[in-house]
Amino acid sequence: KERNSLHDFTRLFLNTTKFHGIKYIFSGHIAYPRKLIWLLAFLVSLGLLVTWSSNRIRYLLSSPVHTKVHMVYAKNLTFPAVTICNNNLLLLRRMTKSDLYLTGYWLGLLNENFKVQPTARDILKDDRWKWLERLLNFSHYLPPRDTEDLMFRLMNRLGHQIEEMLLSCKFQGDSCGPQNFTTVSHIIFPSLCFMWICTL
Repeated sequence: KERNSLHDFTRLFLNTTKFHGIKYIFSGHIAYPRKLIWLLAFLVSLGLLVTWSSNRIRYLLSSPVHTKVHMVYAKNLTFPAVTICNNNLLLLRRMTKSDLYLTGYWLGLLNENFKVQPTARDILKDDRWKWLERLLNFSHYLPPRDTEDLMFRLMNRLGHQIEEMLLSCKFQGDSCGPQNFTTVSHIIFPSLCFMWICTL
């Protein structure tokens, strides 16, 4: 029974399939010469499909790379604006007692009452930070009165300067340095950024 049902199913599948040419090869209503032509056409098509597919698969497995580059060399370029940023806002080693008084809360070193924060106290246990611990003692300290343009002046004095950040500079074959640049912009929070335009 199983053989008959499998045979019937196979015959039904081959007679009703839409797979091009198969139903003509196995049909009982078509003459043998015509079946032979359909068989040859099917085998040739299958052979071409396998040949081209294997060719493309081998090509893809070879990891082909095609790069097209078109380079244009300009003889003269206008120097662009260059922005150099340092995420370290201030250099602590340059800070004075008044600087720490005015920015300690902002830097997370002091609380609202100008007492050292617990997190900062852990850092200060290290011998390398003993000098900072002395500066953070405001018990007998009189704060400065002049606070006009304070942040601007503070960033200018305590921020990283171009002389410290610019290691080397060359443009169109000529050497350039900090003396060739002009400060245009000062503070772009959260990092200190300076924009310099070369004046070569």
